[in-house]
Amino acid sequence: MAVTPNSAIEQRRREIEKKRMAKRKKRRKAMLKRLFIFLCIAAVSVLAILSFTVFFPVEKITVDYGGSLYTDEQIIKASGIKKGENLWMTGSSAEENIPVKLPYIESADVTRKFPSSIVIKTKIAKAKFNFKVKNNIYICDKNYKVLEIKKIENKKLISVIGADIKKTKIGEKISFSNAKKQDTVDKIFSKLSEQSIKVNSLDVSELMDIKVRVDGRFDVQLGSMAHFDGKIAQLSQMIKKSQQENGGTIILSDYTPENRESILKK
Repeated sequence: MAVTPNSAIEQRRREIEKKRMAKRKKRRKAMLKRLFIFLCIAAVSVLAILSFTVFFPVEKITVDYGGSLYTDEQIIKASGIKKGENLWMTGSSAEENIPVKLPYIESADVTRKFPSSIVIKTKIAKAKFNFKVKNNIYICDKNYKVLEIKKIENKKLISVIGADIKKTKIGEKISFSNAKKQDTVDKIFSKLSEQSIKVNSLDVSELMDIKVRVDGRFDVQLGSMAHFDGKIAQLSQMIKKSQQENGGTIILSDYTPENRESILKK
């Protein structure tokens, strides 16, 4: 059967229309898909917002403290955590705030338990140092955090003299004015601890004439930090050999690896 010009045109028109319909259908599917994704994202966003605002209110706060200086209520107040507020949003800075507001707490760990409870676990800070700062005594823990400021030192703690400490608030870590003195203090305490030597006091007023009292018996003249490791090794040996001694002054200021000079004056 012969194809007339009119029928050929009609067939071409139909093919074009079919392609247009296919494209429109494809675009509709793409639009519906995008709309579905948008609605899913919106729904998830709404649920997320609700979960951080309306859902999961805190109903129970438990404190694991173990000390007697602070009450559970004081620790909760310092944390900023409040009942009725969202589990995930309340007390976001609790772990940082508690040791600052309650200085005799060294650290705090906050655990959120789904769906509505929080546990605050704390570690107690222990006083270790007396830092003499002008007319005040800064009572500090092992990390140099100021626990109290007093006028009279605690004789049971290690006294540090001449460390050039800046004015510091309770709950904050002390700041040294002299970086070299800070490094000296850190090295001395670290090395003496490594050698299991008990320190009673440290005087770094003059870095060329460092003095330290150890073992409750010996006043040690270290001099400068020159040959420091050798001096401490020599000191450790002298203490061990003098277990029955009543004490005295140990002079290590002239010690060198060559002469190993050390004097014990009873």
